[in-house]
Amino acid sequence: MLATDEQELLTLELAATPARPKRHGSPREGASLAAATEAKGKPVREAVLVLARGLFPEKLAGVFSQTFPTHSEFSQSADSLAMRAAWNLVSICLTARSSGSCSPRSGFQDAESWFRGNSADTCAWLSAQVPVECLWEAEQLLNTVQLDQEFHSLLPYLLEEHGPGSRASVMKDPTTASARAAKREAGVFYTPADVADYMVGHAIELYPGDFLTAKCLDPACGTGVFFLAMLRAAMRAHGVTSDFCRLDYITSCLHGMDVSGHALDAAAFVLLNECLPELHARNLSPLNAWKMIRRNLAETDALSVEAAGLGEARAATELFQSPLPSLAHLFPQAQHGFDLLVGNPPYAALGERSDFASLTSRFASLHGAKAAPRLNLFPLFVEMMWRFTKPGCNAAALVTPLSLAFHGGSQFENCRHAMSWNGGRWQFAFFDREPHALFGEEVKTRNAILFRHENSETPRRGQAANIETGPLRKWTSRTRTRLFESIQFTAVDSVEITSGIPKLDGATQSEAFMALRRRFERLPSLAMRIGTCDPADALAGESAPKVFVGGTAYNFLNVYRPASLLPDERGMILSESSVHCLEFKTELEARAAFAILSSRLSFWLWHVQGDGFHVAAWLFNEIPFSRRSFTTGDFESLALLGDTLWQKLQGHRFTSLNAGRLTVGFRPLACHQERDEIDAILARSASLADEFVAELRAFVQRNAVVDSADERRSHVSRHFTETKTG
Repeated sequence: MLATDEQELLTLELAATPARPKRHGSPREGASLAAATEAKGKPVREAVLVLARGLFPEKLAGVFSQTFPTHSEFSQSADSLAMRAAWNLVSICLTARSSGSCSPRSGFQDAESWFRGNSADTCAWLSAQVPVECLWEAEQLLNTVQLDQEFHSLLPYLLEEHGPGSRASVMKDPTTASARAAKREAGVFYTPADVADYMVGHAIELYPGDFLTAKCLDPACGTGVFFLAMLRAAMRAHGVTSDFCRLDYITSCLHGMDVSGHALDAAAFVLLNECLPELHARNLSPLNAWKMIRRNLAETDALSVEAAGLGEARAATELFQSPLPSLAHLFPQAQHGFDLLVGNPPYAALGERSDFASLTSRFASLHGAKAAPRLNLFPLFVEMMWRFTKPGCNAAALVTPLSLAFHGGSQFENCRHAMSWNGGRWQFAFFDREPHALFGEEVKTRNAILFRHENSETPRRGQAANIETGPLRKWTSRTRTRLFESIQFTAVDSVEITSGIPKLDGATQSEAFMALRRRFERLPSLAMRIGTCDPADALAGESAPKVFVGGTAYNFLNVYRPASLLPDERGMILSESSVHCLEFKTELEARAAFAILSSRLSFWLWHVQGDGFHVAAWLFNEIPFSRRSFTTGDFESLALLGDTLWQKLQGHRFTSLNAGRLTVGFRPLACHQERDEIDAILARSASLADEFVAELRAFVQRNAVVDSADERRSHVSRHFTETKTG
């Protein structure tokens, strides 16, 4: 019987095909990045724990700081220092074994000798601070690690300090719960290699200068995933036959910040592994090369760093004496800001901070804010896309939660307003969490990738930015390899994004959205009352001029009229989630409103402005139709279509059980004729182009089917391949 980890590694191998080759640094069909990392990294973590428990504490601080000077204040507890030293010692051993200059089973002492340039002076070595029996036990654990291509692809994930900690890992192994809690609190997520490669590649395309000499910053660099993506891009640009020097590129161009000294040490080891073939020719010890790389990595909180040029200007005018380190002080080689900025900021609460007043004065996202648990870190990193970059000539890319696009909180609106009025050109790519998620199946999040660049043709800072957006993309593991190749952007320069960033695909959608936004009519004027009720009230068999809308959606809005439970549903416990209830004066108005809410146009508006899941009350205020939007004939036609659609939906009723509670819904996907006619009336009343109705039909089909070649999704495809008369 194979162990669980071995089974997962076998799955990784079997998942590969010529069309979809295995790429261990990215999720793909049949494999997750977290599972691959844990399967490969378990003996590495066990070796670290063995060493950390055995390290002698007396001289450790002095030996560590002598070996790994980091040019930052060193104030770690004995336990955290022991863990960091153990990780570095394991990293030395793995690097030595990978170098080709040492035995594949080199011990820690031989590895450290190689790392120091074969020095014979062992008195201040880290390996000398560990009992021999602990060294031996850790060496045996590392002997089980195969140093193959998979290992090198996963190295930045293997060296991440928290270890496995996802919902799936906790279900499989409850002991990983503490790691999951630590990662959630710190907002730590693995960035898959294909995401990093796409972000770096597109940022390079946007950058107006020579990226091979561009100074690049990752303000929350972790263990160096984006550094590797930058290095891969530079190597591709130079070609395999060039005299490109990896170490020179790394030490000249790649810079990072992080609050974790361990993460920065690990990033330096990850990059060192890429330079090993060059060290002998340069007569450079691995330790000295590591130090050269590590000098570019600052152990600091990026939020506490003064933006490029501002610290000096404020000090010069004596208006503000800042105790904060400036970007120019930390990185003198980028005194006026960085050329490129890429990264994945922490998705975590800001928490209680003694410097909160300073943050509110420096970051537009926090202007007027009071300290609160719901304030988030990542919008402040979004501001670094212009605060830390060189004015007029730069490009930046960040991956954030999707909430940046739609959240109505003041922090998010402030952030979007600042994004609007600091010039440059923004491009937004949005990603759903289903059927598959950007960060993999063990981290189910909806995300946005933000690109920003400035050149001679873009608006200057202080002017309104150019805006380009895109749809909320969905994909399966089968189509992930094509996902990033298909991303395009739609220009919507006249849109105001403070209230939200629309998710639009193409000129037809963009023109329709802007036309609908300019309308004054709104659906609530048609209703007597809009509120919520329990699902039981909607399914009580009442006959009343009411329309109900479910509180969540995915491929369609769950819109229905008063209904009754079927015999086999009676006695079951209904969902506790409330539904929206719209009450009308007459049955004619209720039927017409039902038609409007059941339209593809309403679903599209919800999808364009929301998160692709929750259906909140704001939706009704965004539907730009009222009684006076229509002629008497069109309004009566809508009411008739609404009644016909509701009768037909009785044949598309479905139920689902979640935690033993029943949810009843009505799926309109196959009701093509009625929805075509409803959309046509709505489009005509709003003076929208005829092709927009066809675009709505295609949009709903793309959104629902996702991958037409996947037989597992044929049950969804049938709604669109069967006769369109329903």
